[in-house]
Amino acid sequence: MTTVFLSLALIIGIGSLLRQSLGEADSATARRIIGLLVLQVLLPALVFRVVVQVPSGDELWRIPLTMLLGTLATLGLAMAVFRLIPLAPTHKGALVLASTFGNYMYLGLPLLQGLFPGLGLQAAKVAVLCDVTATPLNLSVGLSTGARYAAAADPAPPGAQGAIDMGQRMIRAMVQMPALWAVLIGLLWRSSGLLVPAFLMQASTLLGQAVSGLMMLSLGLGLRFTALTRPAPLLLAAALKLLISPLLILVIGRWVQLAPPYLEAVVMEGAMPSMLLTLVIAERAGLNSEQLALAILFSTAASFLTLPLVKWALLGH
Repeated sequence: MTTVFLSLALIIGIGSLLRQSLGEADSATARRIIGLLVLQVLLPALVFRVVVQVPSGDELWRIPLTMLLGTLATLGLAMAVFRLIPLAPTHKGALVLASTFGNYMYLGLPLLQGLFPGLGLQAAKVAVLCDVTATPLNLSVGLSTGARYAAAADPAPPGAQGAIDMGQRMIRAMVQMPALWAVLIGLLWRSSGLLVPAFLMQASTLLGQAVSGLMMLSLGLGLRFTALTRPAPLLLAAALKLLISPLLILVIGRWVQLAPPYLEAVVMEGAMPSMLLTLVIAERAGLNSEQLALAILFSTAASFLTLPLVKWALLGH
């Protein structure tokens, strides 16, 4: 596991150094280009290869169900905890999002492939299923929750119109996810019984192999090292995301009878630091994006200490 963390840290460090060399504007441009390439081309290629090549069973619905229930449980707990903390609503909303949604793809994918070296494609399947479950949830439930905090409203369950709007946002987010379309195309191809042409498999393999390294490089390009003036709320958000979330997912995963090694992989996904996409959600909802950026940085740095602890404490190895 040390080798995995050191290799990922090295690539993140290269990205951070590249940020200093390129400057703020060029670094942001580079991250946007990498993000577009990964989202629109490289990740769908990886997803297609995983779906058509890896044997699948009931984990195709047990993994998303575990992640869905675990995310909602973490969200509810975070909202209850931060309701007791004397902070501005926009700060609370930012920290609730940071406590709930994890970096399942950018950090989770390369980490799982390193932790399960003999099960690389199965690990990729877990990361993909977790991400295609959590991302639409973030763009719908996360955005609605953030908007409530921004409006300083009591975070009660939405009314009928709010529920309709939230559902529409979730459907729109799912339709616009290339990775989800890749899952559907792969399942249809697999069910047809047709062989995948060798050139198509080779192309998807070559494209998919670039995903992990580029994700880590992009993460390094986005890191901003800022002095922490009030670390206690950030520490609380990190504890919820890095320690409590995987515990909840472990309990839920056992309840839905998710079998190993998928259970172990989903628990490790639950222990990932805060999702980068939450920054977009925070800005759109009107939350304190600077507070959220600090929470992402803090949880990402802390995860290099907590992930081995979670692996040992919850999984026993």
